[in-house]
Amino acid sequence: MVKQEVYCRYYDCEREEIPESAWLGVVFPESVVECPRRIGAEFVSVSRSAEEEPPTPVRLTFRAFEEPVHELSACVAPLYGDQPSWLPIADFIEHNKLEGVHYFYFYVGEISDYDDQILNDYVRTGDVEVVNMQDKYQRVFIGWHFLQIQDCHLRSKYHSKWTAFIDLDERISTNGQRMIDVLRSIEDPFIGEVQMQILSVIKDQDYPDRFLNKGRLEDELIFKKYNETVGPEWKGMKTVIRSDKVGIMSIHSAVTKYPGITSMALDPQTAVVRHFRSTKYRIFGSDWHKTPDEYGQLPVIGNTPLSLNFSVNLREAVVQRVLQVYAK
Repeated sequence: MVKQEVYCRYYDCEREEIPESAWLGVVFPESVVECPRRIGAEFVSVSRSAEEEPPTPVRLTFRAFEEPVHELSACVAPLYGDQPSWLPIADFIEHNKLEGVHYFYFYVGEISDYDDQILNDYVRTGDVEVVNMQDKYQRVFIGWHFLQIQDCHLRSKYHSKWTAFIDLDERISTNGQRMIDVLRSIEDPFIGEVQMQILSVIKDQDYPDRFLNKGRLEDELIFKKYNETVGPEWKGMKTVIRSDKVGIMSIHSAVTKYPGITSMALDPQTAVVRHFRSTKYRIFGSDWHKTPDEYGQLPVIGNTPLSLNFSVNLREAVVQRVLQVYAK
């Protein structure tokens, strides 16, 4: 629907439409309509004409804070598929919290009741908000990802100073200082995007279906079990942005930035994104770590564990949360 015209429709606290308030807007970028604020508006909807009955209005949520509530947050790509996610959720959140991420926007397309228990526990403790992405329209899941990117860009715009756009199988990983400290060291007010290379981590086994006991959990801890790596490289890079300085966001980088705003590329010695890439379930073929590149060269596999101090803190946090949720 990009560039198509739709009407913003405004409603008061009793869901009665405010007379003569309809505003003709344009869909841009895809899935986004900018509707000006209206005094007295508590609910909003959209329609193709000003006369037709619109979909049920939704309540507006105030997020136009003068100062951001959070300093660094993470927008998490939609969860879907039938692979177990309870352990990845704990590892993902606790790892990135150690890097200074204060808040997480999770988007759920599909999740099992079992995996949902630990996600809801993070909601309970104030670390996470969840957006459920089911509606009546059928989409391939990459379609949900594009929608999530636009939603989370706007959701975080005045709610968080910096926002990382990463997937559940990705971890921000710095060397010697936390990511939040790297961002705090940036003095140039015109930096609106910080880019990081991808360090691919070979994931050649499945995550456990359920928690059995503490001993098995120790054996399955993701950061201990998977440390063979390839890279880093810029292909598939991920970014942390100032949402208020970026016009349009995509999966891997900012598409457009406001005038004068620039990007900053981090040296991999400062920070990378660790990407746990399965060798088994790949859309474009399995065993990526054994596949020659266009020059016939096989990937160079190294070993890149987390630092001892980071690992100790991460282990404690993951084990504590998992036991809290699943131990009988």
